[in-house]
Amino acid sequence: MQIKQFSGANIDDVLTQVRAELGDEAVILQTKRVVKGGIGGFFGREGVEVTAAEGLPPGESESANREAAASVAAPPLPSIDLRDDEAPAEPDEEFVPAAFRRHLESRLAAAEQAEADAPPITPGAPASPAASYARAGAPFAPGDLERTQAILEAARAAVREAHAKAVATPPAIDELMAAPATRALVGPSPGEGEYVDEIAEPEDRHLEPVVRAATPLDGVRGELIRAGVDARYLDPFLDGFSKSVIPFLAPGESLRDAVKEHLASRLPMARDWKPRAMGHTIAFVGQSGVGKTSAAVGLAGRYRAAGLAVALIAAGSGAHDALEGHARRLDIQLFRAPDGPSLENLCSTLGDRDMIVIDTEGRSHQHLAEIEELAALLTPVKADEVHLVLPMATPVADLGDAQRRFRMVGVNRLTMTKLDETRYHGNLVNVPLRIGKPLGFLSDGASVAGSLRPADARRVAEMLLP
Repeated sequence: MQIKQFSGANIDDVLTQVRAELGDEAVILQTKRVVKGGIGGFFGREGVEVTAAEGLPPGESESANREAAASVAAPPLPSIDLRDDEAPAEPDEEFVPAAFRRHLESRLAAAEQAEADAPPITPGAPASPAASYARAGAPFAPGDLERTQAILEAARAAVREAHAKAVATPPAIDELMAAPATRALVGPSPGEGEYVDEIAEPEDRHLEPVVRAATPLDGVRGELIRAGVDARYLDPFLDGFSKSVIPFLAPGESLRDAVKEHLASRLPMARDWKPRAMGHTIAFVGQSGVGKTSAAVGLAGRYRAAGLAVALIAAGSGAHDALEGHARRLDIQLFRAPDGPSLENLCSTLGDRDMIVIDTEGRSHQHLAEIEELAALLTPVKADEVHLVLPMATPVADLGDAQRRFRMVGVNRLTMTKLDETRYHGNLVNVPLRIGKPLGFLSDGASVAGSLRPADARRVAEMLLP
């Protein structure tokens, strides 16, 4: 004899399964309601479970069905009793095995009779199981079906009430003027010397969704998003602008121009008040092909053309052929330092120069050994500025890895190159905020000697909001 259990959302679904697998002459051994899923008996889904068997020869079905039912029976879950407390309890229906068709007909007849005999709701009765649950102070046992239903009804009522209140209450003026971020970064503030107080490492902060209402800043926000500025960094900036600048704007003053001005004043740029001292040392580091050597030669060529004393050093054991050719063409004296001690001694010897520019070989942030070798090369020098050189089109997703690895080298400035290779300049905001270091120089793809310029906040703001 084949005995199987079937379950579904309702009795019709289960009986269809029984008919499909065991045929029309299947014998129903047991029917019960079950609650599946949920936590600790709460929020589960109610369903029906049926134990059935294949039809048996006459005379054997009754005893076999009784044995099978006893082997698979389980205590039934409590159900909601709608009868009066004083009404006498009806005796349980005796189990009688029946074929599939006869059993279905009897179940349908019983359901119709139960609907006809259901007592009316008395005036003093609670309006719903939720009301009963609230008045009685959790009168139901854990896992009780009525308790679960009451909790669900109470939750739905609370949601409906909150929604109605939100629709009926108009937002305040200051809420309409503010531009809260769609995602805000929260967590501990950066340490001393960092240029950004909204953004930190992903492991230190987490994203929290914040609902944004339509604001007058949406047009400017859209321009900056299309320029490539990441919303994670843009929205906190606009939120601060709405709270610190908008209240003081004069009537008729351009909101877009005010955003541009505020952006220029807040961008993390290297701003020196005093002139550089003699022997000021600047090192350029980064991966191969990012324009690192061009940046080093461009800076040295600018100083040389201005009549200042400059030294250009090729650091590391590589050939540095490109650097040597540029130095010869610009009439700049080139020195070589294959390791850390020789580089330290050379920088001490050249301390009377106005500027010492160090170019290093390309190192990938994906290879830790290369970064450690670069750190051993530059650490003894204690350079005043160590610029991480990145092309404008660097993916934002790669910035975290680059920042963590090149931090070992002592990076404290950024140089962005190849500005002319993309029309999306949002990384002029994304990169310094993500890495937490100020912009030092910008360079496009023009001639090596003339393309490098100190980073200018107004120029950057104009590029983003032309």
